Amino acid sequence: MSVKLDYRFVAGVAGASPAAALQLQNPLLAMLDAIRVQGSIGKAATQLGLSYRHLWGELKKHEAVFGQALLASGQGRAARLSAFGERLLWAEKRILARLLPQAESLAGQLDRELLLAVDPGLRLLPACASHDLLFGVLRDSLLRGARVLLDVEYVGSTRALERLNAGACTVAGIHLPLDDERLCRRGSRIHLALGRELRLGVHKLIRFARREQGLIVAPGNPLGLVSLNDLDRPGVVFVNRLRGSGTRLMFDELLARADVPSAAVVGYDTEEPTHLSVAANVAAGSASCGFGLRAAAARFGLDFVPLAHEQYFLVCLKDALGTTAMEAVIGVLRSADFRRLAGAVPGYDAEAAGEIVSLRRTLPWYK
Repeated sequence: MSVKLDYRFVAGVAGASPAAALQLQNPLLAMLDAIRVQGSIGKAATQLGLSYRHLWGELKKHEAVFGQALLASGQGRAARLSAFGERLLWAEKRILARLLPQAESLAGQLDRELLLAVDPGLRLLPACASHDLLFGVLRDSLLRGARVLLDVEYVGSTRALERLNAGACTVAGIHLPLDDERLCRRGSRIHLALGRELRLGVHKLIRFARREQGLIVAPGNPLGLVSLNDLDRPGVVFVNRLRGSGTRLMFDELLARADVPSAAVVGYDTEEPTHLSVAANVAAGSASCGFGLRAAAARFGLDFVPLAHEQYFLVCLKDALGTTAMEAVIGVLRSADFRRLAGAVPGYDAEAAGEIVSLRRTLPWYK
């Protein structure tokens, strides 16, 4: 068996991210997912717009190729995946969630070159940002409404600021837990990582969205996890974010405040690059819990234990605020459409989106 990627053109889907145009989906795995959700081959076929006979035939064809059954039950009204089918499905879900930023970057690069070939007059807005689920909405709105093409490279918050200060981009995307100033006080991990890159009189912060972070747990929270102090209990297996990411910085600060040594957390050194890949591991049963966004938990039908709120900011040089591209960004963020779309994402609030704030009045280590 081998994997081949392709892409297709998708005409103007409002709010769609470049990854949607890349169509990173396998027909067989889509069938297995539909059967898992619907519990019926007939209902799965209806969901996918296929005939029962076609879906059944595809399953049988692939079972012959794999030499293993994909279903635990035979042809009939009820259906469930075999252990092999479940492993195959969740392997794909984990890797797609893990590769989402790279997929969006790849699709964005293809999109950029093709769009510029069609419309050379588009204005490019280079950005480096910590990955966020709403960037596709911002990108689509800018392209459609202002002929500005947001060209995003997904990196961690620290790296995004370094790239901004090196002149490699016009805007950076970072997130800070400002609701609890103890988390990013002077001397905190967050201050030490980001503080030296944010400069008074040079940078401006633009509010993007407020997000909720916490423990991502299995449906029903079977282990009864309510705080980080539960992570060192026997039987609890954690999945972490990458070192250097804004979420990892926040988690480590919260863990230190809870007086839980990282060595006591089973799975602390198991790292995933995205919120969605953390959630995919919990959904697949590879881990008991992880730390990430409520939106990621909701995407996989998981439960969530809220622990902190954070503010996602766009950062630009003060001199860039008056440019046409940045004025277009602020206009999109202040629009009713953006706030409505953001409000529909679990754990997100964009009521203050587009507000320009100063570093001195906003960041705890400058107050």
